[in-house]
Amino acid sequence: MRALRFSIVANGEPNCQHVLCAEAGRRPAGVPCYVFRMRRVLFRVLYAFLMLAIFVGGAWLAFQHSIVGRSVPVPELVGKSLPDAIRIAHDLGLRVDDQASRARNDDRIARNLILSQQPESGSLAKPSQLIHVVISLGPRELRSPELTGLPPRAAAMRLAADTLQLGAVSWYRDPVARVGIVAQDPEPETPVSKDGAIAVLTNRGLPETRYVMPDLIGKDAEQVRTRLERYGFRVGSARFETYEGVAPNTILKQFPPAGSPLSSREVVSVTVSRAADAAAPAIVR
Repeated sequence: MRALRFSIVANGEPNCQHVLCAEAGRRPAGVPCYVFRMRRVLFRVLYAFLMLAIFVGGAWLAFQHSIVGRSVPVPELVGKSLPDAIRIAHDLGLRVDDQASRARNDDRIARNLILSQQPESGSLAKPSQLIHVVISLGPRELRSPELTGLPPRAAAMRLAADTLQLGAVSWYRDPVARVGIVAQDPEPETPVSKDGAIAVLTNRGLPETRYVMPDLIGKDAEQVRTRLERYGFRVGSARFETYEGVAPNTILKQFPPAGSPLSSREVVSVTVSRAADAAAPAIVR
């Protein structure tokens, strides 16, 4: 137990003095008791922080030594065969996992060689960690597709989708045989190289009769439509315009223009006059 005796100093502040001071002999002369005690508390706090820092640092070093210190760099396995990759990984204490379901074609890596790996080479791995690898199926093997029955334009689009192209197109006319490609070289399912050309022979069927497009401007639209359809031509939907001084249902414009070649496969389009606020004539389809 300590007894305190308070006295009032000249400046009005209290001053404590130990009657029985436990720190007697250790407190410097002239240093107040409360100052000496505050210094001791501060020293103990700093000492505790120092011990805590030493403990955390030691724990971190132990972790680094036990985990990271035993890690090994992942080797480069891309471009190697699976048996070689397994042997290399085994020498480093690692394992290889072949992800067969992800195997795919590649133009750079040959067939049955490793195309990719995870983790990548150079990264750190723990002992016995798996390295996931994907095997290359090699460059994609292209084969000539079946083109029989297709018109040359559709065949060209089909070949372009397979990185191939349409070669020489030869043709003949047979009114009985099916119109379209009847033969090709190379034949279907034949291995071909990328950007290879496929030559075809196509049947154009009956000769196509062509006519000279007459001048329809100024003629009655209904009469023109009836006459064209009688000869097997198709007349499309007409456009109508109000045109002063021109009788209703009179052709103002036409396509194809007069004098152009015209076949039965083409559609004739016309622009027809109409009276203001009048209903469209029967030529509209």
